[in-house]
Amino acid sequence: MNKIKVFTFCSLFLFILNFGEIFGQDAVITTSDGVKLYASIKGDGIPCLFIHGGPGQGSNYWEELGGEIGENHFQMIYLDQRGCGRSTSPSDSNYSIDRMVMDFEEVRKYLGINEWLIMGHSFGGVLQTYYASKHPETIKGMLMFNCTLNMIESIEKSYIPSVLTFFEIKDKNYFCNPEFSLSERTDSIQKLFTTRQDVWKLSFSSVESAIKFGQTYADFDSWNMDFSKAAFNIDDYKKDYSLMSSEIDIPTLFLYGNKDENVGLYHYKKVKFPKMKLVEVNGGHMEFINNKKDYTDAVDWFCEKYIAN
Repeated sequence: MNKIKVFTFCSLFLFILNFGEIFGQDAVITTSDGVKLYASIKGDGIPCLFIHGGPGQGSNYWEELGGEIGENHFQMIYLDQRGCGRSTSPSDSNYSIDRMVMDFEEVRKYLGINEWLIMGHSFGGVLQTYYASKHPETIKGMLMFNCTLNMIESIEKSYIPSVLTFFEIKDKNYFCNPEFSLSERTDSIQKLFTTRQDVWKLSFSSVESAIKFGQTYADFDSWNMDFSKAAFNIDDYKKDYSLMSSEIDIPTLFLYGNKDENVGLYHYKKVKFPKMKLVEVNGGHMEFINNKKDYTDAVDWFCEKYIAN
């Protein structure tokens, strides 16, 4: 297990475009502020933007391990957000949520898409919700898998406590003390992971799925993590976006895991999209690797209900 690069919850585009290159099904799109965004485009059907987790994860893990969940219905656009994965970082370190949403819109316009779906995982739910609140006219529907709409609550109230319980840490004062920065405390948690071989249990339902996840990063010589280093210090990502969900009248599929302590076992109860289908899956944060059937069945239902006509 020591060879597995484990990413956790803490560690799931141009109204003016001067540059854009598409190589086969890969696209490199330069934003209005000079960031080169990488996207992989697969599948047929209505376009669907994948908004990955992390913050800072990159989109390749879902493309390789969960791609069929969407590609059987949609033209999937797997985008690495600015400062993530195969995309470059902004020279001015602008990772605000408004700039992220501007990136999404610039990619949509560059690709000539009038209306699309958005699919998110984990932290991607924060970006999805805000994007939908700002540009509902461009979004036909939302698919949200194991998503949080409140990153800080998920980390502070569920993820950190579950890690401390797992490692049987009795003195929790430092890890749960908000006087210390969240990035500092999560860095300390990452160090704990080196002390046990079974840390995969915190996010995965089997060691095999954890190995598969780690292997999706094995062929990259470099991987941009700049956004992940900045996110915890940006006020935009400390807000509770579930508060705006009741005002977003877009068809939404919200799938949650009944063992997902990365997000929180009861986080779904705060999500109030008016046109929402809630789907419970027996599993944790990365259950889509082992159990694609429940995910694809939910997408099938969603498409028949909202997309077919």
